[in-house]
Amino acid sequence: MKQIITALLAAFLALWFASAHAAPGVASGEVSLRTAVIVEDNYITLGDLFENAGANAGKKIAYAPAPGKRATFDAKWLFRVASAYKLDWRPFTMNTHSVVERASQVIQRDEIHDALIQALQARGVKSGFELELAAGTMNLHVAANNAGTVGIEGLTFDAGNGRFVATVAVPANDPAAQRTRVTGKIHKLVSVPVLADNKKRGDVIRASDIQWRDVRASNVRDHVITDDDELIGMAAKNEIKADSAINISQLRRPLLVAKGALVTIELAQGGMSLSAQGKAQEEGSLGDVIKVMNNRSNKIIEAKINGNNRVAVQNGRTDMASN
Repeated sequence: MKQIITALLAAFLALWFASAHAAPGVASGEVSLRTAVIVEDNYITLGDLFENAGANAGKKIAYAPAPGKRATFDAKWLFRVASAYKLDWRPFTMNTHSVVERASQVIQRDEIHDALIQALQARGVKSGFELELAAGTMNLHVAANNAGTVGIEGLTFDAGNGRFVATVAVPANDPAAQRTRVTGKIHKLVSVPVLADNKKRGDVIRASDIQWRDVRASNVRDHVITDDDELIGMAAKNEIKADSAINISQLRRPLLVAKGALVTIELAQGGMSLSAQGKAQEEGSLGDVIKVMNNRSNKIIEAKINGNNRVAVQNGRTDMASN
């Protein structure tokens, strides 16, 4: 009796397991349509579209869509295929359909960009250039079971204007590869000194403030600084942004005298040396000639800046100490 009960229990559990793992609403062994299918090969098989297709499941019944694309099969076509292979299936409505997608891997624009650089370098274009691709969508799809390689074919390059034309093929060296035409331009690069951080008006630039950045040679005008010796020790005339090419017009020698500052006026003539206090009427840097008011005479004289808040009277001025 115990053996009979054990056998009945085992049979019940087997039936429960089979029903629990069957497709919802589909009896075990019943032919049913797969409404969403992803395939990797070039062909769609009967078993891709129909569950429980039987001995003919591996039969090729249609071409698969291109990698990354979809194809929709309607009720009439599906019914003809099911009938041809004697499958017990018919559509519930005329809206019944199956969507088949071809599995793919995407070749990104950056991968195409890198492949073009390598192809141009192989053609003799020296390093130190920036490649600009023409605008447009450039993502290509290759079948998931194929190598995701990028080939460059038919490359032509004009060294005069930097323009190029090429055909991109994925996978590379495959007669059936997906191909697309690309155009673009290369730009020669030069290295220029830039600031690591913003500088405010009057800030002095030191060697530690400088870093180097590659920019397009066509953007480097006559007055753009390309030698860091031209920067070190100079001051910002106005705010200078970090990481930007610097024009000579943005710089000045460091300010040694501020407008309104008290300055020492010096005069050396014929072995005689005189000094007086004055008030700067203008600001200036080393070597600049500015107007200064002599505090003792209240006269405005011109003097050349020769140090921090120090100026020297120009030749022939003897009235600086007069009352």
